[in-house]
Amino acid sequence: MNLPDSLLSITAATIGWLSLVIALWLAAYRAPWRAVLRMPLRQHLILACIAFLIFLWFLRADTLPGLSLHFLGLTAVTLLIGWPFALIAGTLALIILAPSGYAGMAGLGIDFWGMIVPPIAVTVLISYSAQRFLPANFFVYLFVDVFLSALLGALAAAVTSSLLMVALDLYSWSTLWQSYLASSLLLTIPEGIANGMIMTALALLVPTWVISFDEKRYFAD
Repeated sequence: MNLPDSLLSITAATIGWLSLVIALWLAAYRAPWRAVLRMPLRQHLILACIAFLIFLWFLRADTLPGLSLHFLGLTAVTLLIGWPFALIAGTLALIILAPSGYAGMAGLGIDFWGMIVPPIAVTVLISYSAQRFLPANFFVYLFVDVFLSALLGALAAAVTSSLLMVALDLYSWSTLWQSYLASSLLLTIPEGIANGMIMTALALLVPTWVISFDEKRYFAD
C-alpha cells in the first residue's frame, strides 16, 4: 500500500497513526536492545534491512491510487533480524520513502497495517509452528519457514490491503480484483522464491547473521 493523503479522511489517518504508534511501542518493548547495542554487526544488519526495503519497495508498478505491485522482502527481514526490528525497519523505510512521493505521510499508519504487519505476522506464526511441530531439517527451514511464509505473507498483505480499501470505502471488490488482487496473486510465488534465495545464501554463507537460524539445530552431526 502507498496511500496518498488525498484519499484519507482525518479520522482514518488519526486511527492509523495511533495504532501504528501502539504497535511500534510494543515492538520497541519486545526488541532485544541490549544485545543489539553490544553487537555492532546487528546494528549494521538492521540498517542494511532498512536500505534493502527502501530499494525493493521503490521498484513498483502502480495499479490503483494507493496500491502497487512490488516485492515485499519482509519474510527475509523478519527471519534475519526478528519481528520487533522488522516492524521498526519497515516503518522507517516507509517514512524515508514518503517524501519521494511513494506515499503520503497521513496514510502511513494504514500502509503499516496493510503492507508490513501481515507478512511479518504470517512469518512469525509459520516459523514458530515449524520449529515446534516439524523436524529440525534445513530443507524444512527453507521451504516452510522461508518460502511458504513469504508466499502466504504476500497473499495476506494483498488481502489485508484490499480489505482496508473496502473498509475505507475507496474501491469496490470488483475493482480491486480486476486491477490489483489478481495481479498480486501472480507475485506470491516469485516472492517466495526471492526470499528463499536470499535466506539460502545467508544461512549457508553467514548463518550467524540470521537470528532465526540455529546451525546446531539444522546441521547437527
